[in-house]
Amino acid sequence: MANTLNGINLSALAELSNDFLGQTFAPLTAVSRDFTGDPSGSGESVVTRVASALTAQDLSGGYAASDVSSSAITVNLSSLKGFSMGFSDYEVSRAAGDVQWLTSVFLQPAMETVLDSIFTSIVSLVINSNFSNSTTVTAANFDSDDIATIAGSLSTRKAPRTQRSVILSPSYYSSIQKDQIVGQANTYGGAEGVREYAGDRVHGMDLFEYTGAINGASSTTTSENLQGFALHPSAIAIAARFPAAPADGSVQVENLRDEFSGVPLQLRSWYDATLGKHMVSVACLYGASVGNAACLERIKSA
Repeated sequence: MANTLNGINLSALAELSNDFLGQTFAPLTAVSRDFTGDPSGSGESVVTRVASALTAQDLSGGYAASDVSSSAITVNLSSLKGFSMGFSDYEVSRAAGDVQWLTSVFLQPAMETVLDSIFTSIVSLVINSNFSNSTTVTAANFDSDDIATIAGSLSTRKAPRTQRSVILSPSYYSSIQKDQIVGQANTYGGAEGVREYAGDRVHGMDLFEYTGAINGASSTTTSENLQGFALHPSAIAIAARFPAAPADGSVQVENLRDEFSGVPLQLRSWYDATLGKHMVSVACLYGASVGNAACLERIKSA
């Protein structure tokens, strides 16, 4: 049975957060992910691999094996990001003593800010020095034809055709939702674009609107006018782990893994008698690295 120390049932809160995580952190599925293994210490590294592009061969004369290769990508688990909040005895008393309800109100915003910091680290890598291929187009002129052109460029560079994605700032995502190819829902077999503002696939690419800082992810993305990017997962690799659990029986710990993306988050709850506060934290240990640069194209406004 899950602990309910300090009136907080972390297991129940984690269960309520699953749907929220899947919706909020959907763009994470666009990159290569390594979320397996035991918790690690900050500063350790994870080595993952991405396969190089393959070319079909003539098998009419036999099935001789062709050489295959992959590239090793080292991801440093250098960032331990989280959010810690504390509710005083006075605040809990004003909430009729229901610290569980009080925590649930603020837990999802806390998770969102942690997830946003992870994705900001990913976007910060999308700069000219890492990925030189780019398309320049204003938001007003960005449409499905641009996505088709980018798809062709990725194919020319031998990026796999499967699992491609486009991650866009709100203004560029809005332009695609207003495009005819999305608006003519009956022609393309689904009404999501018209009824749900969620036309989510164009020219073989999954579409994601990212409301965080794309242009402002770093000073470089701002100066380079970044507004989005199209990629195959092999372009960027991310690794994440649960932080090591404290050896303290008074701290309640719940490891939460989003079923959609697999991102690991650790929830903690404890009571600080000195401060007189019911403490709750959300944390993730992670790192991100550049993979196959040919498999990403930046989308710039100028």
